[in-house]
Amino acid sequence: MPASPGGTSFELLSGPDLGGGFLHQLTVERFSGVNQFVYHAQNGGQDANGPPKGSPAPFGWRLSPTMCPIGGRLCWHREFTLPVEESLKVRTAYNRTRFVMEAMLGHEYGAVPVPVDAAVVELADRLNGAAEPIPWYVGGSLGLYLRGAPLTPRDGDLGTTPAAVATIAEVLRDYVTDPAAPTEWAGVPMLAARAFVGTVRNGLRVEWGYPIDPSAATADPEWSLFARAEIPDTVDWHGKPIPVAPPEYTVVRWARAGRTERMDQVAGWLREHGVDSGLMRRISDRSGLPDHVRSELLARF
Repeated sequence: MPASPGGTSFELLSGPDLGGGFLHQLTVERFSGVNQFVYHAQNGGQDANGPPKGSPAPFGWRLSPTMCPIGGRLCWHREFTLPVEESLKVRTAYNRTRFVMEAMLGHEYGAVPVPVDAAVVELADRLNGAAEPIPWYVGGSLGLYLRGAPLTPRDGDLGTTPAAVATIAEVLRDYVTDPAAPTEWAGVPMLAARAFVGTVRNGLRVEWGYPIDPSAATADPEWSLFARAEIPDTVDWHGKPIPVAPPEYTVVRWARAGRTERMDQVAGWLREHGVDSGLMRRISDRSGLPDHVRSELLARF
C-alpha cells in the first residue's frame, strides 16, 4: 500500500497467513492522526491449500484497483480507519477472518448449510443478555425467516444506532471479523462491523452498521427505524424475544434492488399471513420506486 501525503509507508503487522485458499496479510499505514488497517487476501494456490472456492466479494471485500505491493495484481482488500491503540482488536478480528474464510466460502459457494437457528440463539443470548440494553433489530431475509417465511438466509443484517455499533462488536467480540470502525460498504462510508457467529467451521455471517453521512442514514427506511423513533416488532424465537423490522420494509427494499427472486419466494406466504397495506403504501411512496414498479408492488401485496 503506497504512502500518501502526510503519512509514512505501510507496516506489516501479520502474515503471510493461510485461510480458505488465500494468503492473508495485515498492514497498517500511519497518517497524521489516522491509521488505516488493511486486510489483504490473494489467491494462494497450492501453497494455501487452494485455490479458493470463490471470491470474498460477498463478504464486503473489494479487488485492489491498482497493483498491491503486498498481494500483487489480484489482491482483495478490507480497509478500516482506527486509532493505533485499537491494533489488538484489529489483529484479533483479522485472525478470526482468516480462520473462518473457508467456512464462509463453503456457505456462499459450496451449498454448505448455514446453522441459522443455533447462531440466532447465540446472537439473541449475547445481545439480550448485555449489562445495558442494546438497541438492535433483525431485518432482511433473516427477519422474514424468524417470522416463518419459507426461505433460508445465508447471512444476517442488524439495524442499530451509531453509538451501539461498537457496543455490539464488544458483546460479540469472540466472533468479530470486521472491527467496529469507519469503513466502506459498497462504496458508502459506514461506521460498521461484521462477525461470524458460530465455530470456525460453521456459523452465520452477521453485519451491522450506520452510514456516516446523515442524509444516507435515512435513505433506506428498513435500517433507520431508530432514527425515526419507530419501534421494531418482537418475534418469539424458541422462547427468546427478538426485535424484527416489519416485513413491508424488506419487501420494498427488495423491489428497489430488483430482487424479484426473493420477492417470489415470500409473496404467497406474506399474503397468507397478512400485509399492512397502509404501511406498504407509505414506505413505497417515499422509496423512490418508479411509478410502474410501485403500482405493481402494491397490486401484488
